[in-house]
Amino acid sequence: MIRTYASFFVISVMTFALVFLLVTRSRLAHEAPAEEIPVAVATPDAGAADGGLVAASGTDGGLGPTGDGGADAGTRARPLRVAALGWDLAAPGLALLLHAGPEPLAPALPTLEVAAEDDVDGVSARLARGGEDPSGADVAVLPVASFVVAYEKLRALDPRAVAVVGFSRGREELRATPGALARAAAATEDVKLVAVAPQGGASPEARALGSDGATSLGLYVLRASGVAPSRVRFVAPGTAEARTAGLSALARGAEGDRKLVVSTVEASRLSPLVLVAPRVLLEQREPALRDLVRLWLDSSAKVAKDPAPLARTAFGRADAGETRPDALALLDRLGRLDTSALGEQGALVLGTQPGALSSSLPLTWALAREAGLTSAATPDPLPIDPRVVKALGAVAPPPPEPDPVSVDGGAPSFGSAPAAASALFVMRDPGAPTAPPKGKPLGTAELATLATSGTTGTEIALAAAYFPRASFRVSSPLGEKAARAFASAAVLAGVPASRVVVGANAPPGVSVVAVEVLATP
Repeated sequence: MIRTYASFFVISVMTFALVFLLVTRSRLAHEAPAEEIPVAVATPDAGAADGGLVAASGTDGGLGPTGDGGADAGTRARPLRVAALGWDLAAPGLALLLHAGPEPLAPALPTLEVAAEDDVDGVSARLARGGEDPSGADVAVLPVASFVVAYEKLRALDPRAVAVVGFSRGREELRATPGALARAAAATEDVKLVAVAPQGGASPEARALGSDGATSLGLYVLRASGVAPSRVRFVAPGTAEARTAGLSALARGAEGDRKLVVSTVEASRLSPLVLVAPRVLLEQREPALRDLVRLWLDSSAKVAKDPAPLARTAFGRADAGETRPDALALLDRLGRLDTSALGEQGALVLGTQPGALSSSLPLTWALAREAGLTSAATPDPLPIDPRVVKALGAVAPPPPEPDPVSVDGGAPSFGSAPAAASALFVMRDPGAPTAPPKGKPLGTAELATLATSGTTGTEIALAAAYFPRASFRVSSPLGEKAARAFASAAVLAGVPASRVVVGANAPPGVSVVAVEVLATP
């Protein structure tokens, strides 16, 4: 009994002591640590060959595996990683990151990383590693010619061009010694072209002088001039043989001994810049790609309007050992790019007219394959996926209405040569059939049949799309009537009559029809 009272007493004392301590204990002020919100930060990426910048914006949401643009609450999203061929092509993404705040970039694109590579192999390697790898990439931005060269190695990814984000303008040049393009090469004669071929084993220094786009420009002009790509023999820049070659197709400023013939200043629509994504990414993360394309195009326009802030902020200086360009070099490269607006995607990605991807991609592929730059045939269907731009509101344009002309009669009103215009090069017998027997005059109907039986009109229409400011003087050794028939075929193919000029005398080395590409100074 006594033991029971003792236990009760002890428990009571301990209870009162606990209550006393709880009531009288001191309460120290305590502040919980504020939640850390990351902001967009540009830092060197160790995986980039020339110091790629990477950045992230936002904390939640992201690229879920179901492609709905979201992720489980409370989880940090994996960035969408973009690899670009050069700092200038990466600039829109860098501008997005440098101005990003703590909020997500877009509902389906809260995080983003951008890296620049100095050659197509580096971009291809990133795509091969994939976006799950911090040194890999989900999508790439590169010229169409580089996409064609890289496609064979990346075929297993089924890469698709999903948008045209711009055009190269002036970065590629074709130069020639006097008379190198003025004469028609013999049918069995190889033509030396100083250029960089991907499988040529050129040194890194030589690779830096050229580009896939410059090589494609050279092949296109030579083909139009009557030299098949299979007859072109590539000569590595910087070699002894290169000093004696009559033609070079290299990057701007890389070659000074030869005279500039034509560049992508005039052929400003010949080298589209495309955003490329593997098929599986399109199927899983299309909302993120939609946001990326929309933001990238908008940022491109802003960078083009005022590139100086980006150049100063991101590339104010280049530290020792880095290969990134300084602000002045980047400004020069940015000035040689044309932007592409969201409203143009319908014509460029969905359209079938000359100049759209549906025409420029097969041409670039045919040039590269015949010249031995790739062994892959042009894919059928073409590696173009329109679903992203369609979801952004792009609509294919209606086919253009040709000017009302007839190839077998009438007198259509053609244009006149611009004042002080000069011929960049001569298209010799583009798509023309075999010349008729000499000494046999042809009637109007026979001339019309001759003009429409080949692809001269289509070839001129393609050139008109690639050279948007040029005029085209059509002449023929068969006489002015034949020249007018071929000029009318070009108008029927969609070339405005005001851009077509009928010439009286055909240049030498022409069998059926000559087309001089005229540029104004």
